[in-house]
Amino acid sequence: MNPTLLQTRRDALRMAGASALGLVAASMLVGCTANGYDDAANKARLPDTRAGQDLLELVRLATLAPSGHNTQPWKFAIQPNEVRIYPDLTRRVPAVDPDNRELWISLGGALENLLIAAQRAGYQTEATYSLDTADDHLAVSLKKTGAKPAGQSPLFDAIPLRQCTRNAYDRKPVAVADLNKLEAAATGAGVAPVLFTDAATVEPMLEYVNAGNDRQMTDDKFKRELTDWIRFSDGEATEKMDGLASRASGNPSVPRWIATLFIGSVLNPKAQTKKDDGFVRSSSGLMLLVSPKNDKAAWIETGRAYERFALLSTAMGIKNAFMNQPCEVPELRAQVQSHLNLNGAFPQLLFRFGHGPAMPRSLRRPVGQVLMAS
Repeated sequence: MNPTLLQTRRDALRMAGASALGLVAASMLVGCTANGYDDAANKARLPDTRAGQDLLELVRLATLAPSGHNTQPWKFAIQPNEVRIYPDLTRRVPAVDPDNRELWISLGGALENLLIAAQRAGYQTEATYSLDTADDHLAVSLKKTGAKPAGQSPLFDAIPLRQCTRNAYDRKPVAVADLNKLEAAATGAGVAPVLFTDAATVEPMLEYVNAGNDRQMTDDKFKRELTDWIRFSDGEATEKMDGLASRASGNPSVPRWIATLFIGSVLNPKAQTKKDDGFVRSSSGLMLLVSPKNDKAAWIETGRAYERFALLSTAMGIKNAFMNQPCEVPELRAQVQSHLNLNGAFPQLLFRFGHGPAMPRSLRRPVGQVLMAS
């Protein structure tokens, strides 16, 4: 955007005293495109029932996993009796995730979805990791068992319903029995959950969240990268089929040039802290996933543990959303580690959970766009 043109537009709006009205008018000019957005979001969650599409269907379900900024940083290769997941480093976000930790957590979530879906489809599975090589990837071997499992599969059924729900919740507690089940789901392969459900434990973690806002929302590289991945209008979102759609956060659809006029009033520590204070205090609690190691295998297992939590909580009617600032800022991560006496374990992922209304769903790229050439 030309700075002079941008300033001219800004001055024009200011002179007219119409900053808020300009945003509303822009929403009206874009037109009502909610149906187009919702159609695209729903299409990504419709099963492909055509014969011979089993492995493509597994890939589609894998892509419904969450990822930082909804970057969808994965590529898939279908081979005889095997599906491989590769990192797509063209989709990395170095300002917020310089060591690709959250990228590999995202791949772990995709892997968990794939395993759950394959087992539901009647495959015997085995996951293996090939890491720290020139050909880093995850592999799932598939052996058809001849029969699909009987009965319901709550985790499988939750895959198309799961979302990171970025709104306020209703403050109601989650039953202890349900918390125990969620803790069990988020445990495994070196990953352990730490639960915070009362003010005495939640408020100190919220302070770390807000300290993260102070660092990130004054970092021009972070804000520029985040802005690049926000899809301000429905048209931009459905064209890209990735990123953080304004609609999914409860914001209006506006053209990017209009949004950039007002983004400074949103992307600053004070505004973000006010929003996160409300989000956290309306939640039933926070959960932090920690691991004794801090390598790709640990990050993958963190993603798998989180996805099990997210799917089970979805099946229970419980929402969740990331609050991962304390794990993204190195100095805060070390402080959290010391504050919680983790004995050297590494904080990997922090998120909130609770009861609340669903939001519009995020978009996903079509399977054809994430497949590698065979």
